[in-house]
Amino acid sequence: MDQGRNSQTTKNKYGIFFFVLTFIFILIGCEISWASKPLTVIDDLQRSVELPRPAVRIVSLSDAHTENLVAIRAVRQLVGVNFSADGKWVLKNIPRLSLTPSAEQIAALDPDIVIVDTGWAKKNMGLMKDLDKAGIKYAALDRPKWAVLTQYLEKLGAISGRSKEAAQTLLLSEKSLYKGEIRSAKTKNKKVFVIAGADFSTCAADSWGARLIDSTGARIITDAGGTKIKDYPWYIFYGPQKLASEGKDAEVIITLKNIRRGVASVSREEIMKDTRFKNIPAVRNGMVWEMDEFDLMLPSIVRLDSSLLKCWQLISGSNKIK
Repeated sequence: MDQGRNSQTTKNKYGIFFFVLTFIFILIGCEISWASKPLTVIDDLQRSVELPRPAVRIVSLSDAHTENLVAIRAVRQLVGVNFSADGKWVLKNIPRLSLTPSAEQIAALDPDIVIVDTGWAKKNMGLMKDLDKAGIKYAALDRPKWAVLTQYLEKLGAISGRSKEAAQTLLLSEKSLYKGEIRSAKTKNKKVFVIAGADFSTCAADSWGARLIDSTGARIITDAGGTKIKDYPWYIFYGPQKLASEGKDAEVIITLKNIRRGVASVSREEIMKDTRFKNIPAVRNGMVWEMDEFDLMLPSIVRLDSSLLKCWQLISGSNKIK
């Protein structure tokens, strides 16, 4: 009798197992079916981009969009990226393309879609027209800003079929900012100025870098009404004279290195030796630090945690490394 019960129990267990397994396969099948549906995305040039299904093969010609595709776990879908893609965050075996590749070079990678910055697309409309002629889909997306991060990730998730991962990434970015705020006790209200090159431009008030610094509890010195730099609106003109006068209360100066817009950087040593800045507290106290431009200014969610930590270390003085 016990043997009969055991046999029945075993049958029940197998029955439940096969039911669960069948249910999982049904869910997977539904997910594949949903992911295979045609979709339409309105890009930031207000173009209607139609795809027969979410893109499996993606070429990204934007550092920001490339790293954010990595953040939403679409890295294996990247079949080509721009030449400046950082090997620390983007697999080195993904083909790199030149600054302005030809439609033929892009076509050779057989992409389902090409993703570009809106501003870059406007400057390279010849290439965009060539892509249209070749039947290659492209989407022009603005570099993400904090105020519209949700909408940006929704678009990126829809294009790549990674909507679920995009939603999770948004939550993780909010957690990262929250962790940054918890660390902010040592940096509360410290005044920070960013030098973005030898022209002494600085962060625009609405830039990604300004938000990172604000999240540490510090206060960034900038000019909300400043003139934005053409093609690089996340920077504004400021100048050394204005820094010496209006930035005279700066307690921390961060000078950017490895600048990608064709402007030379200013080293920590140069700032420390410049007599125009000798009365600025940051210079007097040795609180002048160098930071990679992309770590502060690139709107990249994949490097958000490390960028926030680096900002906190420099502003709090916890990291005494140049």
